[in-house]
Amino acid sequence: MSFDFMQKLSAWHVSRQSVKRDWSEWDYLVLDIETSGLDPKQDHIVSFGWVCIRQGMIELDTARHIVLDSAQIGDNVGIHMITDSDVLQQGKKRESVLRYLRHLLRERVLVMHHAPMELGFLKQAWQAEVLATFSANWLDTLAIERTKANRSQQPIQDGGFRLGACRERYGLPEYQGHDALTDALATAELLLAQIAYQGRDCRLHDLNQMGGGRVRFTTR
Repeated sequence: MSFDFMQKLSAWHVSRQSVKRDWSEWDYLVLDIETSGLDPKQDHIVSFGWVCIRQGMIELDTARHIVLDSAQIGDNVGIHMITDSDVLQQGKKRESVLRYLRHLLRERVLVMHHAPMELGFLKQAWQAEVLATFSANWLDTLAIERTKANRSQQPIQDGGFRLGACRERYGLPEYQGHDALTDALATAELLLAQIAYQGRDCRLHDLNQMGGGRVRFTTR
C-alpha cells in the first residue's frame, strides 16, 4: 500500500472514531507560536509554547516554552519579551523542535487560536527543514467561538475574537504576560470553557464541525 493511501485511511479512521467518542477520550496538544511578523513567507518563528490536555484536564507538567536559536529579535523584544541573550543561552534548533513536536502529535489533536496563522508558519518551517510528510487533526478555538456566535446570532464587535476577548466571555481571567506558553495555557483554558458550554455529551466530531480539520505537512 502507498503512503498516501495509508494517510487517507488513517484520516478516515480518525473521522469515524470522532463521531462516536466523547471529547475527553482524546488527548490534545495546545500550541502557540510567537513570530517576527504575520507573513510566513517573509517572517520567522521566534518561539513555541505548548501544553497538553489529557482526560479533560490540563497537564501543567507538559508545559514547554522553547526559543529557537535562529530567532532574530531586533525591535520585537517589547512584544514577546524575548531577548538576544535568551536566544544565545536557550535557543534550540528549529529542526529538533519540529521533530519533537511531530512525536507529540502522533497521538494528540493539535489545538490553536487562529489556526490559519499558526499552520501557515508550521508548514513553511516544515518545508524549509525538508521533514517527512506528516498529518495531524486540529481544532481552532477562534473558529469554534465564531461558529458559536453565528449559531446564537450574537453580534461580536471588532477584536471580539481575540484570545483575551474570547476568554472574557467565559469569565476567565486576563493574563498579563503574552509569551507563547502563557497564550498556550490561555487557549487550553478557553477550549475547556467552550466544551463546558457545549454540554456533557460534546464529542470531538462536534468540535470539528465548529472549527477543526486535518492538516498535512509536506515538503512539496
